[in-house]
Amino acid sequence: MLDFFLKVILPVLMIGIVTVAAHRWGPAVGGVLGAVPSKGGPILIFLALEQSPAFAATAAVTALGGAAGCGAFCLVYARVCHRTTWPTAGLIAYGAFLLVWAAMIPLEQWGLLPAFVAAVVILIASRRLLPVAPPTPRHEMTRSDLPVRMAAGAAMVVFVTTAGPYFGATISGMLTTIPTISAVMAIFTHAQEGPDRTVGVMRGMTHGLLGFAAFLAVIAATLEPIGIAGSFALALGVVVVVQAIELRSALRGHSSADRAPELVLEIAE
Repeated sequence: MLDFFLKVILPVLMIGIVTVAAHRWGPAVGGVLGAVPSKGGPILIFLALEQSPAFAATAAVTALGGAAGCGAFCLVYARVCHRTTWPTAGLIAYGAFLLVWAAMIPLEQWGLLPAFVAAVVILIASRRLLPVAPPTPRHEMTRSDLPVRMAAGAAMVVFVTTAGPYFGATISGMLTTIPTISAVMAIFTHAQEGPDRTVGVMRGMTHGLLGFAAFLAVIAATLEPIGIAGSFALALGVVVVVQAIELRSALRGHSSADRAPELVLEIAE
């Protein structure tokens, strides 16, 4: 039961939380929350328990390439969503993810530090290259919107968590970071709210992905020396700090392109 909760229910609940947050407080908040390691974290825990801490640490280093690939996914989706439909944009963005992940593999063979530095550089570059979207009105969710998004996310998460253990640490690391929550958010926002709103969500995601990269780096560096419990506790603490900083930065960046002033008023209430 715990296995099912961590591998499937927790990520799906996160999709629901992110959807509601993006609807109420804007795409900057939704994007940052969407990059919280609610899928990658549980997968790495089970790899450490079922395989070994060394296996999971290797997967975490490899996952840094996937984190960088997620930045490319967000950038490419935001760049093409104004010119094409969501199925085509999704396929192109997934192609960008795979290309960046594959390009990162040689760096990962050199060790944690080169992989982490490269991932951070790619994520920052992805953010800077994102287009700026004009302000967009809030979209009213239908009754079926949230359940459909969560069901789509569940299908993707089940595939990733089921397939991962059958491959080695390299593929497991990639599957840990393959875009699921970000893909659900991008595709549904694009289809229902338009490309401008989608760009805002993708921009928020690129802010949140820096916290995810930091999480992976801490796991890779500390899992064997201090054990599973200590490593994940430290990594979660780092995520909280980095995401708080990134959320503030994201809201500042969206103040002219989204509804940050409205957000401040809503939080104050």
